[in-house]
Amino acid sequence: MSWVAIEGLSVTYGSAAVLDGVNLQIPRGALTAVLGPSGCGKTTLLRAIAGLLPAAGGTIRVGEKLLSSATVQLAPEKRGVGWVPQDASLFPHLSVGENIGFGLRRSPDRAGRITDLAALVGLADLIDRAPSQLSGGQAQRVALARSLAPRPDLILLDEPFAALDPQLRSTLRREVADLLRGQSNTSLLVTHDQEEALSLADYVAVMRDGRILQWGTPWEVYERPVSRWVAAFVGDTVELDGHWSGGQVLCGLGRVDAESADGTEPVEGAPVTLMLRPEWLQVASGGSDATVTSVAYAGHDALVSLELVSGATVRARIAAPDLPRRGESVSIGIKHRALAYPRPSAAGQVAPAVTR
Repeated sequence: MSWVAIEGLSVTYGSAAVLDGVNLQIPRGALTAVLGPSGCGKTTLLRAIAGLLPAAGGTIRVGEKLLSSATVQLAPEKRGVGWVPQDASLFPHLSVGENIGFGLRRSPDRAGRITDLAALVGLADLIDRAPSQLSGGQAQRVALARSLAPRPDLILLDEPFAALDPQLRSTLRREVADLLRGQSNTSLLVTHDQEEALSLADYVAVMRDGRILQWGTPWEVYERPVSRWVAAFVGDTVELDGHWSGGQVLCGLGRVDAESADGTEPVEGAPVTLMLRPEWLQVASGGSDATVTSVAYAGHDALVSLELVSGATVRARIAAPDLPRRGESVSIGIKHRALAYPRPSAAGQVAPAVTR
């Protein structure tokens, strides 16, 4: 049974639907990431769960507690939800310790709880400092400790690493994920960073235009995206138009073994779009399948652009240092079964895929 159950959640701004019937289930103790582009409704979802925005419809339940329904709207302070904002939002006139303990009632164990949390986030020696004396990473640790202090049923994280420099962001987000799992906290993180969502979360929900398009493990979302849009938003893609032929797609790469993304066998000869990840392509010197047109080196690997005999261009991700040279003729192999998505006929239309 899910610890967090969101069913048919809708939020409107005037006549505009910002959340449109969102359904989301979060198991207890799991870290779930909501991944989507700017303006898709990610932060609105967090604010609705926290009680900072009224829901126009649907229900929100955490554990045995009904937070929101047609007849129930619990106040934010009664929801048992912790919040970690993007910019830490510490109280400048309070010390680190006082910020951590802000949400705690006066009790004999209050001081001990503050001390324990400061140690947990690695700030035991800074407990008397002012927020102005902290680095960005230290401030985010204080914000996390403050959200954990009342022992909430759910932690909400609103892109908490977005303002940090890349090296600190990578380190801190791993520390935070490990800490949350170590405390068995149920957490919901919103982000537009694909790497962050896939590397940190137990489950990923891909969001677009106020709706959840796909929910699953990071592997499922990356390896088995339900649509071309999800595929292209979650990671780099290689897409070629072709036709279905008995478990294969006839396209610029020849006959490619594939499976239908929706599990429904296309009719023979149906127009489809073949989708591969660049790392699913295998490139070897000395062939005549394609010519290398560019090599975008990234240190540990490179994205290599290849012009096929058909004139189409594909990109392969190849580990360094075994990189081909520009102008070299190569052969191409495929080391992963591809996916096929329906392609509209002249009479039909589908939403265009994102290009990256």
